[in-house]
Amino acid sequence: MECRSELTTTPETKYQKLASEYSKLRARAGVLRKAVLDEQSKGENLREQLRQSETALRRSEQEVDSLGFRNRQLEHRVSVLQDEIATREGRTKIDNDNGRKRMFKNNDADATLKEGDLGQDALIFEELQKKIMENAELTTLVSLNCYRGYSHNVTFDFIKIDDKDRELQLHTDRVEELQQMLENRVTEFSEVEKRLRRDIETLQKRNSELETKLVDAVSMLGSEDALSVSGSDHTPLHVAALHNNHQTPMHTTSATSEDRISCLEKEMVHWRTQYEILKINESLKQRDEGNILKENNTGTSTSAVVEAVVADFTNCSCSSTAAGLTVEPSSKEVRSARDSFKESTAPPTKEQIIFNKFSQKFEDLLKAKYLADSRITSYETEVEHFQICLENATHELKAKDEQIESINQALQMLEEDLATTRFNYEEQISVLTEQVINLSEQLAASK
Repeated sequence: MECRSELTTTPETKYQKLASEYSKLRARAGVLRKAVLDEQSKGENLREQLRQSETALRRSEQEVDSLGFRNRQLEHRVSVLQDEIATREGRTKIDNDNGRKRMFKNNDADATLKEGDLGQDALIFEELQKKIMENAELTTLVSLNCYRGYSHNVTFDFIKIDDKDRELQLHTDRVEELQQMLENRVTEFSEVEKRLRRDIETLQKRNSELETKLVDAVSMLGSEDALSVSGSDHTPLHVAALHNNHQTPMHTTSATSEDRISCLEKEMVHWRTQYEILKINESLKQRDEGNILKENNTGTSTSAVVEAVVADFTNCSCSSTAAGLTVEPSSKEVRSARDSFKESTAPPTKEQIIFNKFSQKFEDLLKAKYLADSRITSYETEVEHFQICLENATHELKAKDEQIESINQALQMLEEDLATTRFNYEEQISVLTEQVINLSEQLAASK
């Protein structure tokens, strides 16, 4: 029964360990799914940031287009002013010719004044041309820088987002593979669990069957010896029992009756063994007298007879051992018969057969136990391997989270730099437009 308890407790403890490991794996799988969902949400956030950057790029392109339109308006206005200056110069030339014809003498002072006005107009026109050229160059530079910066940032963001998408896809594939492996291991674990339960149930059934068979065998042996025969009261065991009964007090009648029954059974077994021993001796004598001349020819028959006799003797010895009495034959004839038939092999006794059967079954149970232990150790190693894989996956996910955070910080810094450069360019453009407006006002005032 102790072996049975060991066989039943060790698989249960291993099963509990496997169940705890399975629960841990399920919990870690849930954490891993949560991490995958977080990565997907982060990918969506990056896509949203990409859309926002695209909208900002479109706005900047629209602003560049509006600035180009304003630049074209300014150029048109400057061309109109140039045309007005040209017409004014033509009119002044016509007036000068007419004045020269009419008043040649008084034309010197007027010519000097007009020449001074023309010199101022030429200087203003040159300055206006320079400012227009500077404005055009600045607008082109601003548009090119904005476009290059936005295109570079957008391409860089696209490349980073593509890389992150690829890494996220790889991680999701890896997580799916791990989930598939975990599901396969869970199914294998459930199958092994069912198999172990079936093995435990079969072992318990076999153990109970063996116990019932053992009880039946013991009861059969006891029933064979329980055939009570009225023995003589003059046996030495009976006399000793009577002497003991006379010495005991009267209030222990139940104990003395049980002792009397046991003593009677022992006496019965004793006299039965004595009878069997005498029977064996007589049979051996008869066989020796009948087979002295035919010893070489009939060796096999004598061995069979001896085996039958020894089997009868073993039956008697089994019944005596079942009753609780060890029989030691003390006759010299048995020894002589044993010495004469040394070459013949003695058949196994009932005790030996029962012992061999139970030892064989016990060895089978031990083999099954060792098999179950080896399987459990292999499953434990597999569970440890999965734990290591899960830890590596969690570390990789943490590293990817840190990389994504660093990329987000870099994107924020780039957006801040872009905003500052854009603000500076807008200020420069506003200053240039104010200068152009002032120059146009000066030209209008000079007219």
